Amino acid sequence: MRVSKEGIKTQLEGLSAVFKDTKKLVLLGVLSALGAILMLIEIPYPPAPFLKFDISDLPILLVAQSLGIWPAVIASIIKSLVSLMVRGMNSPMGIGLITAALSSIALSCLYVRIRNLIAGTSWYKKTLRFIIVISVYSLFMTICNYLFITPIFLGGLWVTDVAHWVTLNDFMPNSSLDLGYAQTIAFIYIPFNALKGFMILCLYEIVSPRLLRELNRIFKR
Repeated sequence: MRVSKEGIKTQLEGLSAVFKDTKKLVLLGVLSALGAILMLIEIPYPPAPFLKFDISDLPILLVAQSLGIWPAVIASIIKSLVSLMVRGMNSPMGIGLITAALSSIALSCLYVRIRNLIAGTSWYKKTLRFIIVISVYSLFMTICNYLFITPIFLGGLWVTDVAHWVTLNDFMPNSSLDLGYAQTIAFIYIPFNALKGFMILCLYEIVSPRLLRELNRIFKR
């Protein structure tokens, strides 16, 4: 328990340092705004076009690795608030924006934690990190969709409001599969979240080494 408290204390001290450093505070604002801009670029997921890919989690991963987890949480919230001001609330109770923030927080926190546990640049360690992060991220987001995200989109509040009547045909009308609510959520969201996590992590591994070097150079000036 002591380790956990020390870890939280360290993270909070890191957050305090961000707000005391002008360069880091500016970086937090810029990457948050970039995340909001990237939310505007969406690619439909072919099996279920109402779901859309975006890479707005990418800047939040940069925040998490360069500034820490708590700044990444704040950047995720700012990103969604900026998107709200630009696009308005385009989903019931703002659940789309809440989901975007939740996705960014989950992926960035998972990535940083797993990277600290499994450090190294070998293909084996990178592959292992990918598998763990994508699996846990996909499972977490799918459970959230099952419990409250999808129910709110459909006009309820909780899984019990929709589980008795929602089937795969409500999402994919031409489907020949007869699936109940739980099976439908798993069938749609597990591959979607896994593919999204894989896409973002691949892009991050490509762009982050150079960007992080440049950021470290700026912070040392």
